[in-house]
Amino acid sequence: MASRLTLSTVGIKSPLDIGAADVESDVVRLQPDKPTASRPRRAKPARTRASRDAGAPAAGLRRAAGGDVPFYGSGRPLQTSVSLDGDCAQLLEELARAAHVAVSALAVAAIQAGLPAHSDEAQMAIVDERVARAGVVPARVERNFRLPEQLRTRVDELVAAAREHLPRVNRADLVNAALRRGLPGDAQRAADLVSEHARRRERAAAN
Repeated sequence: MASRLTLSTVGIKSPLDIGAADVESDVVRLQPDKPTASRPRRAKPARTRASRDAGAPAAGLRRAAGGDVPFYGSGRPLQTSVSLDGDCAQLLEELARAAHVAVSALAVAAIQAGLPAHSDEAQMAIVDERVARAGVVPARVERNFRLPEQLRTRVDELVAAAREHLPRVNRADLVNAALRRGLPGDAQRAADLVSEHARRRERAAAN
C-alpha cells in the first residue's frame, strides 16, 4: 500500500502572517527620498536676486536722484560763450522775458537745476541731446552767460569725463541738455527758480 505524501509548510509564511513591519518596509522602499535639511537652500538664489535688484536703482530713479546735485553757484562770474540750439535759446529768452528776470540769471539757475549729478548720467544726457540732433542741423546761436566759476568748472569736468567714451562732445552739448532738463514750464516757476538760486548763493557765501 502506497504511503501518503504530506506537504510540510514549515518555513513558509502564510499571507496572513505578513506583519505591519513588512508592509511599512515595502512602503518605505516605494516612497521617494525625503528632502534633506539642506534642500531649502534652493530659495537662496531668489533672495540673492531680490537683494541685487533692490541695490541697483532703475534708470528712472537715477535720473530723479540727479536733481539733488551739490550747489555750484559760488565763485566769481566768468563770461562764457555757449552755442545753444535755436529752440532752447528761444525758450530761455521767452521765459526770462515773461518772468521779468535776466536771461543770464535764468540760464545759470536752470543749468544748476538740470546739471547731472554724476558723470555716467551726464554721458546719458549728452547722448540724448546728440541723438535728438542726429540727422538734422538745427541752427545754433551763440549766447554769452556769466557762469559762476564753480559751475563752469563742474560742467567742464563732466564733459571731460564723457569724452572718454564720446570723443566729439563739447561744452555746448551738456549745457543744452542741462537747460532742457532745468528750464521750468512757465514764467512763475522760472521766477521762483531764479529766486531760489539767489537764496542758495547767499547761503553758500555765508558759510
